[in-house]
Amino acid sequence: MDDMDIKILKLLELNGRMSHEEIAKKLNISRPAIHQRVSKLEKNKIIKGYKTDIDWNAVGQVIRAIIFINIHTLDFNKAMKEIINLKVPGLTIEECYRITGQWCIMLKIRAEKTDQLTLLHDELLKMEGMLDTFTILILSEMEREKSV
Repeated sequence: MDDMDIKILKLLELNGRMSHEEIAKKLNISRPAIHQRVSKLEKNKIIKGYKTDIDWNAVGQVIRAIIFINIHTLDFNKAMKEIINLKVPGLTIEECYRITGQWCIMLKIRAEKTDQLTLLHDELLKMEGMLDTFTILILSEMEREKSV
């Protein structure tokens, strides 16, 4: 890994569909060199995949929230799998983290309506060992600058 690999990773993180040709032009090196470096990054599992940037508001999931969870458990992996697999129609659990501090687990979710947040909380509170939840609604987001 060198500085050029980091620059390639930053470009691909901002736009996973950027062609090797575009990357080569931005970084002033040959397309075959970019191809070789990207292939190596993929082979070494540094690049694990490519993502699509979706406008979830256009899909109808206009509510975003962070949910903090306190749970008493001896198996956090099992609890997190149970949480991530909860199904509430119209609601998506985007991310689930085990965290330090006052709370044990943090969820990032999207939903169509607040009723779906209520249903998710009801399901969470049914879980064995569940102690408490705390929800924060996300009002807006600052887009990252698209530069290397």
